[in-house]
Amino acid sequence: MVIVRRTPLLAVLPAALLIAGCSSGDEDPAASPGSATTATTTVTTTTAAAPPSTRGAGGSGCPATGYALTGTNSAPTLDVDGDGQADTEWIATQPTGDGSVQFGVQTASGAAISANLASASPNARSVLVADVTGNGEFVVLASDGRAVQLWAISDCAIVPVQNPQGQQYTFDLGFTGYGTGVGCADVDGDGVRDLVGLQADGVTVTSTIVALDGSTAGNGASTTISDAAPALADAARSVSCGDLTLADDGVTSGP
Repeated sequence: MVIVRRTPLLAVLPAALLIAGCSSGDEDPAASPGSATTATTTVTTTTAAAPPSTRGAGGSGCPATGYALTGTNSAPTLDVDGDGQADTEWIATQPTGDGSVQFGVQTASGAAISANLASASPNARSVLVADVTGNGEFVVLASDGRAVQLWAISDCAIVPVQNPQGQQYTFDLGFTGYGTGVGCADVDGDGVRDLVGLQADGVTVTSTIVALDGSTAGNGASTTISDAAPALADAARSVSCGDLTLADDGVTSGP
């Protein structure tokens, strides 16, 4: 267990890269479970900062919980609650009783918000806190080495982002063949970064916009580059958002 009670104390991916391969659940019902087909309707993410309800009142940060972190790996991360101070992302080094791995954010104000990553994967778990638009639309990208679950930070809590079918939105990392990575870049040219699912097949790279709306998401327009530079193809096989990468800026449950 990661949180224990105590006495209260107080890379941006090049736009040309953008690629598909996310299992939003927008696919044909006849498709195999977890697969995703490419949508053709262009969508855009909101240009506004996260609404006040996602942060502490008056910029004071999330309310202190009086919890301390034990048995975790942690690292500094973004200011997710708007109090002007960097927060801390963390993940447990041991699973809970049901086999899931707890992760979350400890805010500078003293709050500890968390969720559990359930998976049968034998790989270590890792998480990255990211700001999709750069304007305060915070998410957690939680990976088991095979797929990346999408979580939103809202109302001082971490909540699963659901696809139109009511299942958690998940990106493939090459395990099922429907995607190879995740990125954030302005794909549709509206001046605001988009969350995108990436798929690299040799030098062919496809990107699909993820239409993120609070705790729901679906597939948007996709773009394919048939002769991508090696660096772009490599980036399409990783998890990143803006200048943050899961490998360099996230935290992992194990080696």
